[in-house]
Amino acid sequence: MKISLLTLGCKTNLSESDRIRSVLMQGGHNMVSLKESPDICIVNTCTVTKKADYQCRQLIRRAVRTGARVIVTGCYSEILEKEIRAISEDIDIVKNRDKDKIINMIDSNNKSFSLKINVSDRARPFVKIQEGCNFRCSYCVIHRARGRARSRPESEIIGEIKGLEEEGFEEVVLTGTHIGLYGVDLPGNTGLSGLLRKILLCTERVRLRLSSLEAKEIDGQILELLEEKRICPHLHLPLQSGDDRILSLMKRDYNIKEIEKKLKEIYKINRDINLGTDVIVGFPGEGDPEFMNTYNFLKEHSFNYFHIFPYSDRPGTEASMMGGKVPGDLKKERYNTLKGLDLQKRHEYRRAQVGSVLEVVSERPVREGMVRGKSANYLDVLFEDKEFRKSKTRKVKILKESKGLLLGIALNECISF
Repeated sequence: MKISLLTLGCKTNLSESDRIRSVLMQGGHNMVSLKESPDICIVNTCTVTKKADYQCRQLIRRAVRTGARVIVTGCYSEILEKEIRAISEDIDIVKNRDKDKIINMIDSNNKSFSLKINVSDRARPFVKIQEGCNFRCSYCVIHRARGRARSRPESEIIGEIKGLEEEGFEEVVLTGTHIGLYGVDLPGNTGLSGLLRKILLCTERVRLRLSSLEAKEIDGQILELLEEKRICPHLHLPLQSGDDRILSLMKRDYNIKEIEKKLKEIYKINRDINLGTDVIVGFPGEGDPEFMNTYNFLKEHSFNYFHIFPYSDRPGTEASMMGGKVPGDLKKERYNTLKGLDLQKRHEYRRAQVGSVLEVVSERPVREGMVRGKSANYLDVLFEDKEFRKSKTRKVKILKESKGLLLGIALNECISF
């Protein structure tokens, strides 16, 4: 059959969609776009913001208009099933916990997923190590959509990564709803650090990139692992606010002094690490002083990029019932202020790389002799290379920074810009 698989949202969703796509292709099905008259459309959804909800509805409507059988899964379908039913009663809705069953809904011959995953369209595969979250931030519904933290067995994860390494991949991204909770539900829990050490022991060359981690989860063992050559020098630490009162309203379990202390510990290990963060602007009760605390904290500390989200009411959350809502135009103004700082920080970090040699995974050819890739410290690099080899790591001399990219040369190659 012709099957279209559409994915919105986080790396966990992308990882799950990769897995579904792989098995469908192994079963002989053809993966197509919506324009190619699919027999079945699978929509893997997100509900992190109102904007995400809107994008989900639009995508589901487009899928329905093709006349195909439509299967909807993901977090939006967990939280707002009635809205999906209002689009069409004929839509099949599959809960997050049952995503694997989508295969048998389509092809009863596929009884289980193969660990050898075909991810030929992704140079740096996502490997899900856990899902679910045990925390209850006042603005978030993901704990309701994904449930409590559940970890994949170590042997299964290691088997998958070894298989990817054997296929020639040289970076994998470890992802999940809350990867810092890895192992809390497993007997003899050694946590995320224990998993990382076992992966390093059981593989030879593949480098490991960690997706989002809470600052409090960066313990002494994780700090030690950041010195390992095969652990990417890049961390994404969600901050959400630089004001203690707002953090308390958000039900985040840290304060600004704790974050400052953790940043110092990280930079003591590696001064060149690329640190990113998430920030919510316009949370209920955020006045100008609270916003400026956030702005100044980000300005003064060594975050190199921000993901900025205007606060969005989520159904049934504590924050949605709070007073002190921030007007939309003010949220937009604060977003633009932080975005300006974000662009400045990104530029400064990229510019600091000029003259250095970075290890870059080749992702795709851009034009003849030119390749785009991702560096170990999570920067987009355009470089000259006579032979494109997808997923392979090249040492690249950085010559200049331009328009959000680093420009360079694969060593032993000639170049002209």
